[in-house]
Amino acid sequence: MSTATTTHAGVTHPHTSLGHLNFFRVVRSEWIKLRTLRSTFWTLISAVVLVVGIAALVAFAIPDKTTLLARVPATQHAAVEAQAAGFTLTAATAGLTFASLVIAVLGVLVISGEFSTGMIRASFTAVPRRFPVFAAKTLVLFVVAFVVGLISSALSWAVAVPVLTGKGYTGDLFAADTLWAILGAGVYLGLVAVFALGVGAILKSTAGGIAGALGVLLVLPIIAGLVSGLTQTQWLADAQRYLLSNAGQGMSGVANGGVEPWVNVLTVLAWTVVSFVVGAVLLQRRDA
Repeated sequence: MSTATTTHAGVTHPHTSLGHLNFFRVVRSEWIKLRTLRSTFWTLISAVVLVVGIAALVAFAIPDKTTLLARVPATQHAAVEAQAAGFTLTAATAGLTFASLVIAVLGVLVISGEFSTGMIRASFTAVPRRFPVFAAKTLVLFVVAFVVGLISSALSWAVAVPVLTGKGYTGDLFAADTLWAILGAGVYLGLVAVFALGVGAILKSTAGGIAGALGVLLVLPIIAGLVSGLTQTQWLADAQRYLLSNAGQGMSGVANGGVEPWVNVLTVLAWTVVSFVVGAVLLQRRDA
């Protein structure tokens, strides 16, 4: 049956082309799904509050530089000065780990929620090739998480720098290193969201997806650190630098064992691409 509607004179109505489904329309539908979920709003607000709130708490908790130096012998002042140089960075990025966990939960929910409710079948009926749906989810989720990460990271630096410079520490909100750290944090949270989306697609379960994503981001670094510390295994200590969360911290300006910034970016991308590709392939091969 033709979808075109004609008048008795044989003239086709101009609105008949509105049924054409393209990638832009798929992206728009995924954006509507994401923004209309109540969990999305609260999850993103939680991420911002965690990043900014923890930065403020840490910044206000750090004592004045003169007070800090007065607590240690004069022979240790140089070491304390060197350590204090990174206090602003530490405060500004202190909440990034917690925010990445929250964003990972959102990434899993975006795909697992549709599996649990059966909505994924309607999506795949409208787009039988399936991959455009997954790609649209990925694009929308990355952009949203990136923007939220960028805003929250910029706010955390805007809070930490004035507080700590007032206490005698160094910090410049508009320095090149600071701007790159803010950008890196935003990109990292965007990629974490995509990584978690892939995990959710692989496991098709909310509980399993969240456990898997948080396991990689939080539990795996803790286990690796404990094992390498107890066994004094050098290769394991070196391998920790290439875990997702450690490389993500490196993207936000935190030292990652001397790993170059571009290596941190490639490491996070590798984790994300593997999760995305495996999730996309399994979506094509398994029943919804």
